[in-house]
This record gives sequence, C-alpha cells and structure tokens, in this order.
Amino acid sequence: MKNTYITGYFPFFAILLFSSSLAISAVIYAMQALSSLGIYEGMLEFFSENGIRMALFAVFALIFFMVFSALKLIANTVTELSLLFFAKDPEGANLKKIRIGSAIYLGASLLSFIFVQYAVGIAVLFLLATLVYFIFIVYAIHGTLSFVSLIGFIMFQLLFWFTFAIGTIYLMMKLYNSMMASLPV
Repeated sequence: MKNTYITGYFPFFAILLFSSSLAISAVIYAMQALSSLGIYEGMLEFFSENGIRMALFAVFALIFFMVFSALKLIANTVTELSLLFFAKDPEGANLKKIRIGSAIYLGASLLSFIFVQYAVGIAVLFLLATLVYFIFIVYAIHGTLSFVSLIGFIMFQLLFWFTFAIGTIYLMMKLYNSMMASLPV
C-alpha cells in the first residue's frame, strides 16, 4: 500500500537530525571554549559534567531547530510562489512531483552524524543537499514548464536566495560592528 503522505514526515526528521548533529558539534566547541576561558571549572561546582553537556545540547538543538524550521518555511514559500508565477499548474501536480525530494535532505541529515566533529562539514553537506534538491526540483518540473518559464523559475529562486544570504550577512556585520563600537576601549 503506497501512501502519498508518508514523505510529509521527511522534512521534520531531517530538521531534527541536522539540528542534533550540529548541536553535538556546537557542544564540543562550547566545552572547549569554556575550558580555555576557565569558566568550565566554575560551572562544575554547580552542575555535573553530563548536566552541562545536556543543557548545552538542549539550547543548541533548539536554536538550530528554529533556524532550520524557518529556512524550510521560507524555502517552501519561495518554491510555491515561483511555481505560482511561472507554472500553469492549478491542480498542484508539480508539488506532488517534488515532494519526494525531501528524501535528499533526510539522507544528508543521516550522513551529517559522520561529520559531527566538524561543523563546517555538516554545513557543506547541507549546502550540497540543497544543491542536489534544487537540481532535482528543476529536473522534476522541467517537462511542465516552457523554456522561458523554467529560466524564470530558476532565476527567481537564485535571486531570492542570493538576496537573502547577502542581506543576512550584511545585517550580521552591522550588528557586530555596532557591538564593537559600543564597547568601552
């Protein structure tokens, strides 16, 4: 029995797994940073080592879960908006075609535990999964779009994500610079 809704859980599990692997990586880095700053020994007076690790894991997992959930929401909105603009598909057949693509992220999230010692490796794996997913979407819907509509779909996606990334980097740099300028030196 084939159920079309079984793939609906793939993004949730992928977000959980990516968040967990990144949280483990962040805990390793945070423990090293706390030790090098001399804060870790003071924390051990109030908490056990496992308690500190679990608290850090919970905080980092929650943060990464929120970030990935927000990115998924934005990505779904941008994909559906670009299909609205460029596809002549009132029944949503293209959405059904690309739904199985979430298995790409699920597979990548399972592989992310291999790179738990290297947060950059997890980030590269996530970006690689995103590229493969984008190629999958373009391949899956190319037959239902004209050449001009397909180029419009691709350009809409690329332009949005480029603007989003540049805008986020710019805001982070502005925030960092304003924090540095406000420090008494």
